Amino acid sequence: MAKTIKFNLILDGHPVRNLEGLQAHFSIEDMLMYYKNGLLLRWLDVREYRSQHDAVKTIQKTTNQEIISELIKIFELEMEESLIEKAIAIYAYQEETRWLNEEYQKNAFQKNQIILDYHSGYDALIEHMIENMDNMALLKADALVLEQDYLGLFILDHVALFEKLKNNAPKAVFAVLTRNAFRPYWIGETANDKIYLSIKNDLLPIDTIKEVLGEDLKIVKRNTQAMWDPIERPEVEVMVLRIENNTFIKNAGEFSEKLGATDVNNQFLKLKGLEYQCNDEKLELLYMEV
Repeated sequence: MAKTIKFNLILDGHPVRNLEGLQAHFSIEDMLMYYKNGLLLRWLDVREYRSQHDAVKTIQKTTNQEIISELIKIFELEMEESLIEKAIAIYAYQEETRWLNEEYQKNAFQKNQIILDYHSGYDALIEHMIENMDNMALLKADALVLEQDYLGLFILDHVALFEKLKNNAPKAVFAVLTRNAFRPYWIGETANDKIYLSIKNDLLPIDTIKEVLGEDLKIVKRNTQAMWDPIERPEVEVMVLRIENNTFIKNAGEFSEKLGATDVNNQFLKLKGLEYQCNDEKLELLYMEV
């Protein structure tokens, strides 16, 4: 009788040998790929996880969202719906990009046609952001694709693009600023002066932040009694939009750090986790998840 050969799944860059490893390194993009190409079922079979194997085999769902929801239940995981939506949107773009690359190779498109399609893809992506102007999960996914696939066009077009998004999809400006590659062009010392001034004057007033971001804005109002209050865990990356004078923030677990209003405001400061210090419950801390 032939010996069963065991193999590992690679999830989020980690080799996974058992269910505990799968739960620790669960990656939506990787799991969708393994589910669709059949490797997940083979892995469960050779590792003799019978109940999970049978449950995966009987999944009747067709959309990526439904499939992932079923896999999360089967493997007893807890994930926020916004994270699932963002990862699935990214996966969809990756699938489309892979398909286009295969089509280019298969049909040997001419160079000028590829360039035309590249520009068309960029234009379509920006229009997709405008069409989904209120959906932060999709806007973040679009911003990631913009960074990965169209950075060169962004650099050439960053002034006109800012005006277009500010006027038609202002929430998208905040999504774009979550990506490090774009920030030097729109904010900070190296940014276009006109853009940076417009962001500070037109998008960063408190009422405007609240109106534009809506439910995607997180507001903290509490008296921490001069103690550091943990707001977000270290694995949650945030972008702080505004704090009041005499209040302070820092990265989660950074004992020597203490950032005040002059360090934070107008900087779109990104932190890993968030701790907060405030002595007045009327004051507000405004931030969003990256």
